[in-house]
Amino acid sequence: MIQNFFSGLYELFLGRPMPANYTNDYREVVFPNTGLQLILISLALVILYYYVFNRVMSTGFYKPVHWTIMLVINAVIAFIVPIAQVNGNGIETHSYTYTFALVNAILSLILFFIFSLLLKKGSVQAWTTPMKWPHTR
Repeated sequence: MIQNFFSGLYELFLGRPMPANYTNDYREVVFPNTGLQLILISLALVILYYYVFNRVMSTGFYKPVHWTIMLVINAVIAFIVPIAQVNGNGIETHSYTYTFALVNAILSLILFFIFSLLLKKGSVQAWTTPMKWPHTR
């Protein structure tokens, strides 16, 4: 089920995997692993930002520019993960690989934003970052 979800999601944006002889490798290993890592890394960075930096540590790391730094770090990691997955599975690096990495980075931005809206309420200092909506006190 997870395999089909991530294969369908990535192929929606990318089309069939290239080179074609690696289609099964992408669908069975690379897409599901990358998708799960995308969710876990984005969630971990949001938790780190709201609950470690801005609750436990009280760092003052709560301004929109700080949130943007974490967002960019998330996107950079999300760009690197698919390339590492492709190389780690012995698949030929192709322009498809870099397009895949770019799509993954864009998806990471969306996930980071959604997780931020869902989890920011529990933060002591950053509950208004990146914006007050939907949780106003």
